[in-house]
Amino acid sequence: MEIKRFRNKYNLELIPASHENIILGNLVWDPIIGKPKFDHPGMSEHIYNAFLDASIISRENWMKGIKELHKEKIKYAHLADIVINMEANVVSTLENPVITELQESFELKKVSQFHFGRLQVKTMSNLNRIRIDNYLEINKKDNWKAYDGRIRRVYMITELYYGSLQLVLSRDFKNELDISLQQTPLKLIETVEFDKSIEYTFDHNKVPFAMRLEKVRAFNG
Repeated sequence: MEIKRFRNKYNLELIPASHENIILGNLVWDPIIGKPKFDHPGMSEHIYNAFLDASIISRENWMKGIKELHKEKIKYAHLADIVINMEANVVSTLENPVITELQESFELKKVSQFHFGRLQVKTMSNLNRIRIDNYLEINKKDNWKAYDGRIRRVYMITELYYGSLQLVLSRDFKNELDISLQQTPLKLIETVEFDKSIEYTFDHNKVPFAMRLEKVRAFNG
């Protein structure tokens, strides 16, 4: 599935550069053309960073807000019974840690299918939404210049999706892949062998592959 169809079907964005430090509340620049970006001139890295920079919260409340978002639980997603198929050319651009490690010693073109399964999600709770909404209202009222210049035109992550990366390839390449995997720290959950192919499933290691974005200016608790 290519990126535009993925977005239209699931109302989610693929994360171009996945890593475990991506958390709820991170701010994202979503250009009209191209992939979402986690950095943009003038844009804060996180919504609580923006509040701290605007001097509407203390460093103590900044740390507390970040900590509360970190504590949100990963749960089985409402997409849990769905396997998200991905085209090889899209997967190779995601910079997912599994893909990055794998393609160092194995040619991805030998993989016939990529998909994310066993889907899980981390969602911003209502309590955290209310806190952030309250701070946004204070920001708009007391420091409009900071609000307008740094966060009004950006998006915020309110859901993160995790999935075990599964790939299918011909049994002809099994030995080659097995040797390659010995050179990586990847955690292999299971392999399932079929008549002419074999499926490998890798742990997501709490690294998200997709996110739900909400416009900050339309956000409410």
